[in-house]
Amino acid sequence: MLKRKFYSIYLNQCTMKYLIKIEINDVEFQIHTEASNEREARENVWEIIRTKTTMKSIETIASPKSEGNSLGKKLAEGIRSALML
Repeated sequence: MLKRKFYSIYLNQCTMKYLIKIEINDVEFQIHTEASNEREARENVWEIIRTKTTMKSIETIASPKSEGNSLGKKLAEGIRSALML
């Protein structure tokens, strides 16, 4: 029991606080985490990002119309005109 208690105290003393800064589209985010080393801190940050990030919406953006008809439009017009004959 004494060894286990000492070991848990030793582990608690080895954890450090980390401030990790990430940037997404020129917006900086700061994440505070506790870990025993930098690798664990990075893993914690990725876990935080996975669990705390939510999708608000997905919107389609209309692409600008290209000049001239596309191949699909030309094919559709050809079929339409052939059916009208």
